Amino acid sequence: MGMTRGAIKLLAMTLQGQHYEKAVMYGVQQVSANSKEICSILSKYGANWAEPTLEAPSTGVFKSLGCNQVESIDFYPDEGATHVVDLNRPINEKYKQAFDLIYDGGTLEHCFDIAQVLRNTAHMLKTGGRIIHHVPTNNWVDHGFYQVSPTLFFDFYEAAGFSEFSFHFHFIDGKKESYISHSLQDQPPPYFIGKGTRVLSHFTAVKVRTVDPSDLVSLVQRRYREYFGGDHSPAETQSRDLLSRLKRSFLKRTIRLRAQRL
Repeated sequence: MGMTRGAIKLLAMTLQGQHYEKAVMYGVQQVSANSKEICSILSKYGANWAEPTLEAPSTGVFKSLGCNQVESIDFYPDEGATHVVDLNRPINEKYKQAFDLIYDGGTLEHCFDIAQVLRNTAHMLKTGGRIIHHVPTNNWVDHGFYQVSPTLFFDFYEAAGFSEFSFHFHFIDGKKESYISHSLQDQPPPYFIGKGTRVLSHFTAVKVRTVDPSDLVSLVQRRYREYFGGDHSPAETQSRDLLSRLKRSFLKRTIRLRAQRL
């Protein structure tokens, strides 16, 4: 899918002031921004951009943001990926606990077995490592196999031993890009989010413990656990009164209006 100016800004917001010894990208990320634009974005977050001469611009972005070693994983070798791997299948043991940062800038939606890709991702990260997914959520018909809902990331990574969740909707309307945050405690976003605008999910979390792979084979979506399984959250309980329902309706209808420019 590649890295737009907005994607670089969201990445810089996420990695600002942090250090990662070994990072890996899913796919060899292409960058649709020139050096001047990249430099302008990164400088706002205290990062110095030095345009790489031999490496891909995306590698330079990650190194500018505190990643010492940057590798890539892809299904095909055509674009020079460091590792040629089929993420639809259980990952080789040599990759487990191998990376401090994993960046999925638009690969998940192209993989047939999304569940296995997520399990592989969790297993490849070291404890204390960070995952970033930046994938299509709406109006990307036939871009890949799937368009991914935010609840998948929140529910899976909660079960997989992650915390420090952060999520943004990323809107792309021609050359205009904007974003708005969304948290696990928020009411569900509107089903019609984006209308004619392309929408992506930008999700990040930190691995705090290792979970047995067998515990990640079956997963029940949080909203159904709350509605039917007795796992009622405070937000879901409070949403039953009239004022909360009105507030929820207002926030859903104004989500695009409240988004900030990227």
